[in-house]
Amino acid sequence: MKPPATRRSASQARSRATVEKILASAAQLVAARGADTVTMTEIAQGAGVVIGTLYQYFSDKSEIMRALLTQHNEEVDRMLLADLEGVTTLEQLLDAMRESYERYFAYHQADPLFRGIWSAVQTDAGLQALDTEDTMKKAAMLRGVARPLYRDVDDEALMATCAVILHLALSAARFALALPEPLRGQSRGVYQRMSREALASLERGL
Repeated sequence: MKPPATRRSASQARSRATVEKILASAAQLVAARGADTVTMTEIAQGAGVVIGTLYQYFSDKSEIMRALLTQHNEEVDRMLLADLEGVTTLEQLLDAMRESYERYFAYHQADPLFRGIWSAVQTDAGLQALDTEDTMKKAAMLRGVARPLYRDVDDEALMATCAVILHLALSAARFALALPEPLRGQSRGVYQRMSREALASLERGL
C-alpha cells in the first residue's frame, strides 16, 4: 500500500495535468473563434473530460479566462524582467523599454489567443480588475529598476508614469490591430516617442 503522501502527490499531478488539458483546449478554441461563442461543453470535449470534471476545476468560463489571462500576464512578466535585467543608467532604461515594447508588440500581433482573451476582458469586471492589478504589478517592477535613476523624483509621480506607460503599451498594441498598414507600423513609433519622452521628462523635472 502506498503511503498517503505518495497517493496525494499522484492525485495532485493528475489534477495539474487535467487543468493543463482544460486550459489548452480553451486556448485553442478562444484563439480560433474568440471567447464569446466558446462553451464549457466544447472546452470539456476538447480536453477529453466529462463536463462534471470541468466544473470540479472551474465554476464558469470567466474562471477559465482568468486562468488564461494570468498565464499570459506571467509570460509578459518574464519578458519585462529579462529586458530590464542589468539596467543601471537612464539611457539603458530608455533602450530597454524601447526593446521591450518592440518584443511585446510582435508577441501581441502574433497571438490570436490574447486577442480573444482581451475581448472577454472588455465585458467582465473581474477580468478588468485582474488586468489593472497586473498593470500595477508590472509598474512596481519598472519603478524598482527606475527608482535609483530618479533620486529627486517623487515616488508617486514615478509610479504613475510607470503605470501609464505600461497600460498604454497594451492599448497601443491592441489598437494597432485595427489599423491598416503603414499606419500600424507607424503607431509603434508614436508610442515609442511618447513613452521615451515621459521617462526622459522625469529626469528634467517636467
